[in-house]
Amino acid sequence: MAEDEETATARYIASNVSTQLMLKTLFEIIATMADDPDKYRSDVRKKLLELADTMPLAPMPATREKKVRGFVKETVGNLLINQQLVIDHRFA
Repeated sequence: MAEDEETATARYIASNVSTQLMLKTLFEIIATMADDPDKYRSDVRKKLLELADTMPLAPMPATREKKVRGFVKETVGNLLINQQLVIDHRFA
């Protein structure tokens, strides 16, 4: 049975958010191993933002490409802010 549009959209968004949370956790684990975690996060963020401008994408209209690259930058910015992820172990 096919999902309705609302359920499919919610599943898609949940998948993206879950992926972002897992990536955030991995970046934080790696950052804690660096000599300077804030510098590590800043360097990775800078490189990923540069890549967002230059990475090849599938052919699409220029307006869509601009939106896609903008959303990639927004996601990278949210993932790699210079603050440690705090895990409440009561819920882990």
